[in-house]
Order: sequence, then structure tokens, then C-alpha cells
Amino acid sequence: MWITKLKLKHQDCPIVNRCVKFNIVVLSYPSSWYDQKGKKYATTTCYFQSNDENQKNKFIDDLRADRRITNLEVSGDVFTYEINLGKEGEHVMIYHNKNIIFVKPTINHYDGHEYWEVASWKREELEDFIKALKSHMDVCEIMKLENSPLTDVYFPNVMPKLSNHQKTALEIAYRNGYYSYPRKMTLEQLAKIAKVGISTFQEHLRKAELKLLPVIIEQQIKK
Repeated sequence: MWITKLKLKHQDCPIVNRCVKFNIVVLSYPSSWYDQKGKKYATTTCYFQSNDENQKNKFIDDLRADRRITNLEVSGDVFTYEINLGKEGEHVMIYHNKNIIFVKPTINHYDGHEYWEVASWKREELEDFIKALKSHMDVCEIMKLENSPLTDVYFPNVMPKLSNHQKTALEIAYRNGYYSYPRKMTLEQLAKIAKVGISTFQEHLRKAELKLLPVIIEQQIKK
């Protein structure tokens, strides 16, 4: 299987531009499309990778105000939207391609870029796909293109439920390099960012880790 990882940017993207605006990361996955009276409509399902409820609500309100959005359904951190592609959005049809497999959701990052990981049985199919993207995207960088076993495919999992405090602690720790090597911040510094005492922050973070680690370890053992 041929796999490529791409860094992309398109000025009219309804998701990544709002990720920049509201400092949020959103995962997205193309669902379907249809043609009605000569107009194309595409549906995408998304997931917020953030615990800032205020920013998420602003994101949704802003998205709802976009005239291109013809339908929007929100359930917690998951939302699904339908968009009238128009002429500017025709690039969306490129990735509704039966020869291309999205092995992971698209990462819409607050750095203004989308990160895709897709695969195909044939290298030339991927190369044609990338060529088509380059003709429509403002940025299209190949970060990886290789022939390798398809061992790391995303599947939605039943994950343990974290409290809002635990989600916040985990997000702050991750964003500020606590899990980097070497660590970029101490627990005391993270607690100051969270505006709580160090013991409180440590408790929330440890409880989140204890809920998540068994699931992660179990998945690795099964591979």
C-alpha cells in the first residue's frame, strides 16, 4: 500500500480558517456528497480536539453564520456539516475519490494548515491525486510518500469519559510540551496557566492519564 502525508492550505476552507480564528484543533472526515440541480453538496463529520467550551461555541456560531453551510448538526464535541461547494469549493470533489483511502482523519490545525494521511494501492494514483490537489490548493507539501504496510489505521474507539477539569489539564499539558522530551514545562508552570493550585492540577492530570493509559496500552498490545 502506498501512503502519503500531506500539509495543505486552502484559503476558503470553512474549518481550518476558524481553527486559526478560535485557536482550536478539529479532526474531520469526509462523509458523502451529492448533486442537486447542478450544484454539488458535501458532508463532513468533525470532532473538536479542545476543551475550551467558549471557543468551541464561538466556532459553531461562526460556522452557522457561513452562507455556504446548508445543514449543521452538533452533538457535544462532534458536529456534521453540509456545504454548498460552489465554484471555489470544487477541490473537495478531488478527495471524494474511490481510489483514495483516508487512513486517519484530517487534522485542521490552528497553525492554518490541514494535515492529511491517505493511501492507495498504486503509487500513480496517489501521484495523480497530489497533482490535482496542487492545482487547487494554496499550499500542498508532501511530508511523506512511501510504500509500507498499512498498520496504523484510525478507528473510532470507545474512550473513557474525562471530566472537564481532566480534559483541560490534559490539553494544557500537551499543548505546552509537558509530554515532550525533554519536558518544556513543569507541573507548577502548567498549574499557573490553568490558574489552579499545583496539587489540584496534578490530581486532574493524573486522573486523566490513569483513565487513558490502559486503553492506549491495550491497543498497542493488540497490534
